[in-house]
Amino acid sequence: AHLIYDNAGKDATAVFDPIHPKDIMDKLLKPALTMGLVDPATIREEHIARPPAPKQAPKKKITAGDAPQPLDTEEFVKPPLAAMLNTFDFESVARETMEPQAWGYYSSGGDDEIT
Repeated sequence: AHLIYDNAGKDATAVFDPIHPKDIMDKLLKPALTMGLVDPATIREEHIARPPAPKQAPKKKITAGDAPQPLDTEEFVKPPLAAMLNTFDFESVARETMEPQAWGYYSSGGDDEIT
């Protein structure tokens, strides 16, 4: 909800496109609801929504048994495709590598339009 509120009235293409299928507007937006074309010459820099800066991959803490302090940290490394056996494997990799907004959208079933 914050993403929509923060970008209201702006060209949010750069925020919208990475987390939605390319044909979503054709499927869901009725032609009668489109407002027409925007003259690119009228768009100023402050009218363009910018996606948040990509975040660094979180470091995973490795602990030994009941040790109160983390022993070491390491960056997440995607496993080879051949090691992915089922959808749960793909889901765990997606959770670690996708931007939080994109992961929230796909993991909620938003693409199916079913909640």
